[in-house]
Amino acid sequence: MYAINHAATALILKKRYPVSSMFLLLISVQLVELLWVVFSYLGIEYISVINGKLHLNYLPYSHSIFTGVTLSLIAFSIINWGYKNRALAIAFSIGIMSHIILDIIFHEKDMALSPFSNTPNFGLGISNYPYIDFTLETMYGIFCWWYFKGNKYLLITIILFNILDLPMMLGKDNSGKPFSVNHFILPSIILIQIVITWYFVWRYSRKKSPLEL
Repeated sequence: MYAINHAATALILKKRYPVSSMFLLLISVQLVELLWVVFSYLGIEYISVINGKLHLNYLPYSHSIFTGVTLSLIAFSIINWGYKNRALAIAFSIGIMSHIILDIIFHEKDMALSPFSNTPNFGLGISNYPYIDFTLETMYGIFCWWYFKGNKYLLITIILFNILDLPMMLGKDNSGKPFSVNHFILPSIILIQIVITWYFVWRYSRKKSPLEL
């Protein structure tokens, strides 16, 4: 799943736990991806490109089920007992696990059970069918917007970013070659996407008109 729809998940959490900080919720749903960015920069996790299609060959440290559960428990403990904020602790923990769950649905079988074993790996492989992937991700983003009861600016943001992700989903010809030549390019693009989608989802999820911000 791409950055905009992970960010859209924060809308569901904000609706369910309204006292929680939207900024912190946005961090929670992308914490796993931020780890992947760091590990990719360091060369600990890596990708391959086959026939123009990106494959996330090795990401057990950032995207394993074990990592998601561990991070969720740590976050819950710190926020609940350290800051005495049970609602945020629950929301933040769910946000972390939402990333793992959604990626299992959309990824190829590259989601490990833990960093300590090569098998089993999980993933329904929806990303192998770009137009289905695009349709389902866009529908999910719109559902999050609908559940949150967001404004038209937020809806436009979700739809537009999904459209912008379509070329990467298709991965035709040698479009992915630069990513295999320089391993800094893809994590940099993902990091930029995360920050930009954070900003727009945060801005347009605020209750007053965006024109007043």
